[in-house]
Amino acid sequence: MEIYSSEEQQVEAIKRFWHEYGKAILGGVVLGLAALYGFRFYQAEQRGAAEAASVKFSQLVEQRDAAAPSDDWLAQAQGFIAASNGDNYTVLAALLAAKDAIALQQYDKAAEQLNWVLSHSKQPELLAVTQLRLARVQREQGNLDAALSTLAKPMPESFAAIQAELKGDILLQSDKPADAKAAYQQALDSAGQNKQLLQIKLDELAHVTAV
Repeated sequence: MEIYSSEEQQVEAIKRFWHEYGKAILGGVVLGLAALYGFRFYQAEQRGAAEAASVKFSQLVEQRDAAAPSDDWLAQAQGFIAASNGDNYTVLAALLAAKDAIALQQYDKAAEQLNWVLSHSKQPELLAVTQLRLARVQREQGNLDAALSTLAKPMPESFAAIQAELKGDILLQSDKPADAKAAYQQALDSAGQNKQLLQIKLDELAHVTAV
């Protein structure tokens, strides 16, 4: 490193350094400040949007408590979903709308909402619950093949027993008792508790042999 013998030389060195690198330093500082404040602005925008969505969702739930199940509330829920960006509040609204549509026996609307959740949620447990509900709706619609296809999609291991039992119910309804029996046995093997109903279903198919 160069050693300076006087304050004047140090001052001159600083001047030369600033002349050569001053603009770059200022530019870096400006960019850094812009990035910092831009990020803070983005965070504020995100917080504001989340708070607004929370308020709107709370209002939607209050309206549901006062009127659901009703076609008017389903229309309001659909408007909320269409105006949002697919956040968690929208997913919850879609699940509530599906539940009320099922109560009104509007299975097409329920299936539409559940399929929307499957397309927009990334939480495995929530997806599994939605798949099970959709399979039950498809069963009510008489779309047994579609219900089995829905159940064939992967689910977390904790849902294995419920998945297999529902599959067995649908296979039995599809006049496939041997396949239903195999599904019930799979459910029984995976079930931790509440095995009595599964055992009853298996006992009723005790006479059925594998094809």
